[in-house]
Amino acid sequence: MRRLSFVFGVSIIISLLSGCSQKTANDGRVFIWARGSDAHKLDPADVDDGESVNTVSQIFEGLVRFKSGTLDIEPWLAESYLISDDAKSYVFKIRSGVMFHDGTPLNAETAKFTFDRQMDPKHTGHFEDAAFSYWNYLYQDVEKVEATGEMELTFTLKQPNASLIYSLAIFPAFLVSPTAIETYGSDFQRNPVGTGPFKFVEWRPNEAIILSRNDEYWNDKPVIERLVMSVVPDNTARLLKLKSGEIHGMDGLQPAEIEGLSSDSNVTVFQETGLNVGYLCFNMEKPRMRNANFREGVSLAIDRAALAEIGLSGAGRAADYPLPEGFLGYPENPKSVPYDPEKAKALLAPLIKEFEDEPLELIVMNAPRPYFPDPIVIATFIKGQLEVVGLSVKVVASDFKAQLSDLRNGDFEAGLIGWVGDNGDTDNFLSVFFASWAAEKGTATNYSFYRNDDMDALLRQGRIETEPEKRAAIYGKALDLWRRDLPLVPLVHADNIAAVDSNFEGFELQKIGDLRLAPMRAVFGDVD
Repeated sequence: MRRLSFVFGVSIIISLLSGCSQKTANDGRVFIWARGSDAHKLDPADVDDGESVNTVSQIFEGLVRFKSGTLDIEPWLAESYLISDDAKSYVFKIRSGVMFHDGTPLNAETAKFTFDRQMDPKHTGHFEDAAFSYWNYLYQDVEKVEATGEMELTFTLKQPNASLIYSLAIFPAFLVSPTAIETYGSDFQRNPVGTGPFKFVEWRPNEAIILSRNDEYWNDKPVIERLVMSVVPDNTARLLKLKSGEIHGMDGLQPAEIEGLSSDSNVTVFQETGLNVGYLCFNMEKPRMRNANFREGVSLAIDRAALAEIGLSGAGRAADYPLPEGFLGYPENPKSVPYDPEKAKALLAPLIKEFEDEPLELIVMNAPRPYFPDPIVIATFIKGQLEVVGLSVKVVASDFKAQLSDLRNGDFEAGLIGWVGDNGDTDNFLSVFFASWAAEKGTATNYSFYRNDDMDALLRQGRIETEPEKRAAIYGKALDLWRRDLPLVPLVHADNIAAVDSNFEGFELQKIGDLRLAPMRAVFGDVD
């Protein structure tokens, strides 16, 4: 087993070693995780990109969380909870002895602050430049949050919400320090303070975010003293750094590279079915995208099985529906959009001339995502398939931040994007994609800007129904509406893949794709 290498750039090394000796750095107490792009911001209530989520997940925690590697809920900052018989009251007993990184004690009042700032536009922590977009569709049934005792927090709902306890386990519900919010104001997004196993130290944009161990952590204290979330945009460069020991873990691994790592004892590859979907969305507010025959024709022209093989190299599968198999509502006998280029030609033939002078503009990100390991390969494949049936296509690539802005504001015709499930519930896919309340410009996740009263009614019914069989039937009807209107075309479900330096153990893939690095620890063979 090779020695750990820390050839990572002088500026980063200085930061890494600040507060720990050279010997500490070389005996495995610094762990460097590399990703393809930087985080956007570090306020958990106001993030929606994977890089930001994976960083805040090291700093912040929630009242409950998913048991590692599962979709089962366990108490966390709450030591217990009770849901009323009518499912409209949730009572949490706050764990005693927990402190935020700035010394603020955790109790019912300081926990309440996290939810008040998202609910109340007049709250001092409800910043004008913060979208708080998740609150609008995951927590909208919360009527009030009260401190009903010094260490007791009670949620009262307007109506039952079958997915709420799962939504409380994810990042928008991570508890933030009221003191830090008051101190930093909107700059909190660059100065995050939570209760988690790591504390924020420094952010060097497009280079690295540096965290240090929380020595007062209430649970098992990490062995790692410095955690670095580095940025290495190029997939190949990231893998080479992992093989050489310059970094110690990475995502965005190309599926085709997995086989080549099977014989490398220096790297351990983790892979399992992912709760995600990569898709093509049509902006229904653009005149050319409103044509139902156009959307159907484009859908029929794409060989999703071939796309999964080429774009994912077998590390995933074609997507038949806009949610993963096994979720409530997923049909027992799937009958989705077939691959039928001849029918596609017939449907598109009357429309081809309209695209000769002004090709269909297909926007795509230029950095890897969990659902698209190489987005440009995906876009190029689709462009080729659409050109076979006579449609002119122009692929426009941009960095992920720019693409998200275009999608949220409707500044596009068609786009390639995806979704990684937040809470393991069907609502977290279908409401995200199709609810009218998720189609507000600037904060949209319904990038198709699809609005349908019948769909909205079904999605609302699905949320308040607590009987699984009845919920499944409701979501089945919602999928029928999706298939009729086709505001988006599901393309692929990619596997979750990560690679870790074999000098470290403790890593486990999480079902919803988040990252937990606190358990990482070095295990050395001949390293002295």
